Amino acid sequence: MSSNKSVNFLIVGQGIAGTTLVHKLYEYGNSVHLIDNKHQSSSSLIAAGVLHPMSFKRAVLSWKADSLIPLAKAYYNSFEATFKTKVFHELDMTRVFSSMEEQNNWQGRMADSPMKEFIADNELSLDFPFGSGKVNTAGRMDVALYLNRSNKFFKEEEIISEEQFDYSQLTCFETGIEYKGIVAENIIFCEGYKVNQNPYFNYVPLNPTKGEVLIIKTKDLPNCILSQGCFVMPIGNDKYVLGATYDRDSINQEPTKIGKEELLKKLKNIGDFDFEIIEHRAGVRPTTHDRRPILGTHPKYKSLHIFNGLGSKGVMLAPYFAGELIEHITKGAQLSKEVSVSRYSKKHLHKCRT
Repeated sequence: MSSNKSVNFLIVGQGIAGTTLVHKLYEYGNSVHLIDNKHQSSSSLIAAGVLHPMSFKRAVLSWKADSLIPLAKAYYNSFEATFKTKVFHELDMTRVFSSMEEQNNWQGRMADSPMKEFIADNELSLDFPFGSGKVNTAGRMDVALYLNRSNKFFKEEEIISEEQFDYSQLTCFETGIEYKGIVAENIIFCEGYKVNQNPYFNYVPLNPTKGEVLIIKTKDLPNCILSQGCFVMPIGNDKYVLGATYDRDSINQEPTKIGKEELLKKLKNIGDFDFEIIEHRAGVRPTTHDRRPILGTHPKYKSLHIFNGLGSKGVMLAPYFAGELIEHITKGAQLSKEVSVSRYSKKHLHKCRT
């Protein structure tokens, strides 16, 4: 068997998941090669990049937020120092209350630990009928810049092939894989919602969700993230991202009139602002039924792995779980049952290539 290149890891997909994996693998001293189709199916390029610790529906912390957020911020700060590129911006976040009940619930939560570290009274001068609260440790990740700067580095290092991955060219062995002359000890698929086309992991029951956002320009909004049924986030030069919709029926990347009208209606619920629409974007998130990421090793082919299902919180989830997956593959560390792909294997394996 001849080969042109031998690496520890072959990664498929350069969204938030795949990009973060490559950087983490490099950090741990592994050799890597990446296959990517120029982000043609990636939701990451249209991701707003909102980072915050809350699940607003019940006014509780998001799953593992107290662990995930500090690690994510440290990772992005390290990226900035290495590549001299600013990708993460600390921002205040304001939760606009929709009722007195929500306001009272917020006040009650402010006394709870660890909630009291993440929420507070708000000092924003804007007047809302039921008031508002402040969310600490929020921010914005410039996802497109993160991916593009990374892509430039991968090209400089000659570790990326920009092409559609061809499953028919993949050969599995006991000690690794071969793909078009590249021999690797492991391959990790980070394909987002397109995993349903992967003959090795198409048994994974993703629940993809289309999301639409608007880019608007206005001088009427404050320099903070507003949240009430949607989010409005500043991105500089009086521009804001307004998002996002959740559509489980139309799985495509086409912006729609219905999506636009839904977003404008939600903005109206926050307040009356003068603005102009600059851009309308859409993408498909790789969400899961249980709202947990999917990572781990194929039940039969031990050199095949998956990192997927980051959904709308990829910015927060990717650094932590990229590290957990690498520890699992390289050191045999146990994956959390909540995120392991093995939670699906017995029930759905009949769909998988054997």
